[in-house]
Amino acid sequence: MKNYIMPPLVLTIICMVVSGLLAFAFNKTYVDTTGVMTDELKAGCEEIFGEGDFEILLEQSTDEKVPVTFDTEGIVSIITDKKDKCIIELKQDGYAKDGLHLLIGIDSDGTVKGISFLEIGETPGVGTKVQDDSFVEKFIGLGADADTDDIDNITGATFSSKGMKSAYKKAVTLYSEHKEEIFGG
Repeated sequence: MKNYIMPPLVLTIICMVVSGLLAFAFNKTYVDTTGVMTDELKAGCEEIFGEGDFEILLEQSTDEKVPVTFDTEGIVSIITDKKDKCIIELKQDGYAKDGLHLLIGIDSDGTVKGISFLEIGETPGVGTKVQDDSFVEKFIGLGADADTDDIDNITGATFSSKGMKSAYKKAVTLYSEHKEEIFGG
């Protein structure tokens, strides 16, 4: 009987000790990167607006680093230069759930100045066409009052196209509703 119980018991004890050590090492070495401008975010911001001193807006009502999202589904963070440029990072469903992870740059007039893709999980060769300049340029210069129904969907990428339109609308609406809060006014 002892020969049947000892091996699993020893393995269980070893697993518990190793798990405890891993948890301890993780807690000692973890660095919270929430609210930190990564190289990828900085490159996207510079692609839209050029050089600038951009930072992620953080909630002031908590001790933790929590990006401002104004409780809007899909908004990951709001990035600003604290003057007149706002970049909204968001994830939007296209054909794939959260298939569009992008930055939408908006100037002080509420006009879209640029769009930069951080990640795209849409169907390669079809849904990924929404990141082509010919489609993205249709959103540049539009404001909150623009009607995206005039923008033709990409053939074969209807869901991805609608996802881009929804992302645009969500970003410009959030900006127009919270402009003063974004710039601290």
